[in-house]
Amino acid sequence: MADVALLTLNTIAKYLKEREVKLEVQEPEAEGQPRFLRMGWQFEMGNAVVLISVSDGPEDTSRLEVTCVTEKTYAQYRMQVLEILNIRNRERAFSRSIDNDGNVWLEYVGFYQTLQEFPIAVFDNIFRGVLMHFQDDYTALATTFEGYQPAVQA
Repeated sequence: MADVALLTLNTIAKYLKEREVKLEVQEPEAEGQPRFLRMGWQFEMGNAVVLISVSDGPEDTSRLEVTCVTEKTYAQYRMQVLEILNIRNRERAFSRSIDNDGNVWLEYVGFYQTLQEFPIAVFDNIFRGVLMHFQDDYTALATTFEGYQPAVQA
């Protein structure tokens, strides 16, 4: 009988390492905060940080968070960025925001039964979806505020 992969941070770290993704396990800074995975990610329009955490909640639930954060900042365009992000928040899944430093965030939060089976195909689908939406948002911001021109796909 094969091992059943369960929704844990260790399972997700294993999946990423199998794909040769370089990551760090970050220990909590304060009591009650979850450990999380941190990795740098390169997009054509700029670099980002990707964070993943799994934390146990009430009534046998686990909270899976996948967060992408731009390394570029857009503080000087704060109101215009908020307008773009608000439109995207209404049109598409995920939560988008801009922090006080001007970094743009995209967050996926999913609630699952604690220690639910979590095959690699499920993780791949979620992770690819988050990265795809983040890249689309990042491209829109870079195009709008930096004059970035995406490479033409053949």
